[in-house]
Amino acid sequence: FGLAGVTLMGLPPSGGFSAKWLLLTAALESGQWWWGVVMIVGGLLTAAYVFKVLRRAFLPVAEGDRVARVPRTLEFSAFALALAAILLGLFGAPLIELLAIGRAA
Repeated sequence: FGLAGVTLMGLPPSGGFSAKWLLLTAALESGQWWWGVVMIVGGLLTAAYVFKVLRRAFLPVAEGDRVARVPRTLEFSAFALALAAILLGLFGAPLIELLAIGRAA
């Protein structure tokens, strides 16, 4: 999770850095500087939520904090989304064919 977060933030030497650098260079050369602002703000927002998760994962829990049990509905929704992602990965050909029909029109 941490490495993926570094890539999403666009920190060097990740692949996200080179992608954001190329996009930023192209935006500035074409005079569209506001895209640079959008990319920087996006990187900062990503850093905020990634570091929040990493802090909770690796720093010790205060004595007064209690870990709450996750409701079954939240467990089910996470499982359903994971199952849908796996099924789309394994049996996604009909969906791709359907999208190809729309593209050809």
